[in-house]
Amino acid sequence: MSARNPMVGLFNRSFNKPSDLLCCAFGLRNSELDVYFELISGPKTVEQIAERIKRDRSTVQRVLNKLHSKGLAMRNTHKIQRGGYYYEYSAEDTEVVREQILTQLEEWYTATKSFLIESWSQTAQ
Repeated sequence: MSARNPMVGLFNRSFNKPSDLLCCAFGLRNSELDVYFELISGPKTVEQIAERIKRDRSTVQRVLNKLHSKGLAMRNTHKIQRGGYYYEYSAEDTEVVREQILTQLEEWYTATKSFLIESWSQTAQ
C-alpha cells in the first residue's frame, strides 16, 4: 500500500471560494470557518456565536482562541459594572487577511524556487 503524496495535484488545485484559501493558508477546519464567517457580519460574544452556529460554548471559545492566535480574529474586553468582564470578538479586516495569504504564498514560492535551483539536482537521484 502506498501513502498518498501531498504534492500530487498541488499545481492543479483550484480555489473556488475564499474559504478554500482560508483552509489552505491557515489550516482551518469547518468549525473554525463557521466561526470566522460569523464574525465577518459583525462583533459577537462567545455566547452569541455558539447560539448561531449551534455549537457548545467551550468549543466556540477554543475556536476563537485559535482564530485570534492566527491573526484572523480580534478580541475586545468589555467591563461589566457589577464586576468582571467579557470578550467581544470580530473578524480581522478582510484586506489584512488577504495580504496575510499573499505573504504566505510569496514565502512558499520563494522557498520552493530556492529549493529547486539550489538543491534539486542533489536530491533528485
